Amino acid sequence: MGEAAEKLIGAGIRLTEGAMILLEKSPHANEAAEKLLEEKKVFVDAEDVEKIIAGIEKIPLPVEVRRSSDFHPIAKESAPNLRVLDHGDVSGKSRCTGTIENFVAYFNDRFERMRRLLRTRITDKPIIESCRIKDMQGQIVRVIGIVYEKRITKNGNLLIELEDLKGSTKVIVNAQSKAFPKSRSILLDDVIAVDGKVSDIFLIADELNYLDLPMVREQKKTESDLAIAYVSDLHVGSKNFLQKEFSRFLSWLGGEGGNAELAGKVKYIIIAGDNVDGIGIYPLQEKELVVKDIYKQYEMLDELLCQIPDYIEVVVCPGNHDAVRRADPQPMIGGNLLKSDVRRIGSPGYVEIEGLSHLVYHGNSLDGIIASLPNMDYAHPEKPMVELLKRRHLSPPYGSNLIVPEEKDYLIIEEEPDVVHMGHVHKNSTATYRGTLLVNSGTFQSRTDYQIRNGHVPSPGVVPVYETKLGKIHNVSFVGE
Repeated sequence: MGEAAEKLIGAGIRLTEGAMILLEKSPHANEAAEKLLEEKKVFVDAEDVEKIIAGIEKIPLPVEVRRSSDFHPIAKESAPNLRVLDHGDVSGKSRCTGTIENFVAYFNDRFERMRRLLRTRITDKPIIESCRIKDMQGQIVRVIGIVYEKRITKNGNLLIELEDLKGSTKVIVNAQSKAFPKSRSILLDDVIAVDGKVSDIFLIADELNYLDLPMVREQKKTESDLAIAYVSDLHVGSKNFLQKEFSRFLSWLGGEGGNAELAGKVKYIIIAGDNVDGIGIYPLQEKELVVKDIYKQYEMLDELLCQIPDYIEVVVCPGNHDAVRRADPQPMIGGNLLKSDVRRIGSPGYVEIEGLSHLVYHGNSLDGIIASLPNMDYAHPEKPMVELLKRRHLSPPYGSNLIVPEEKDYLIIEEEPDVVHMGHVHKNSTATYRGTLLVNSGTFQSRTDYQIRNGHVPSPGVVPVYETKLGKIHNVSFVGE
């Protein structure tokens, strides 16, 4: 009988013969015994031992990254052209104390700033406040408001109550009108402009408008012939972290593997959150972890990031698994945790790369948008991303996603981004909407038990790489045998 088995039996644990045989053969026997003692089981069979040993063997080892000796990346010859923009980043600016006044200030700021932007949209109709409705009988007007309530009437029409700073307006969208199909996708707390005819106390809607992006807008390209790699959802510390695939990505950056020409153009990497798996994010998460110390998870992340060639600029934003507050907007990851030489930003965060403005947001609100709107699903994350761009807000309905009511609403998309980068849903997707490139960068975590139960099929180990001069996106797979 081995030392590990004796230790367990001495602690009063009953072992089957199969369990003892596995312990005697395993080089991880003593570590397995410690973990079995932590579980405080009375009876241990071979299956219990197999699970423990499998978890131990999945603990990531130091990454071996290969470099090609004849690799001469053009990105190494280029000086970085990157600016971190702090106008939409909450890092170091959070002033919320959770009072009623915070909520009032938050919604007032959202409404006033979005109304100001909506007023720049060309219209031949007078823009009026709700208090003037009674004076405009029979006239065609535009009202801008935040959606307080919506419901279907007994006649099958849609009744929307819009609020502004002066009161509220009841909007009727007739079921037979051209505006009705669009109205079914309106969410609570959306800020919209409604054109219609005043009738008694109602505004009979002809048209509903989001702020949206301008229709005539070309995709911006750069003079520099460089590339940006978009990554997210590594989940370092999880037993499902794909270390081999990520190691292949790192080796590819060093010229190993196919398409060395594209690899040599990579000058920037943006990581859109869930860098580590975190601690206590969901019930029984500890069973999915191979590293249960948050500091050690970030140490492992630092070790990986240090393998990236030093001429490549790395930008990192947090996600809901990172060691920051879970509610949006999220501040940047602390320097006491993430110590490698990277640019840390919040979520959302804004960077300008080679003249391309980037909105980087982990994507915490995507779950709520997918659940709330028709024709949305996790297989096509570009669809809810487009809906957020239409609304020019990253989390419109308050309550479907955790939001901190700051004095300023950092989730408004005030400027028109050239690129929007998100993660969170573990599914690769790229699209272009009115000149803006949308990227969801998938994951480096294999399919989890939760995803299996919910029928969600992720696309792990695939990195979108964008050639900025050509305006061309490549989905490079690092999934091997």
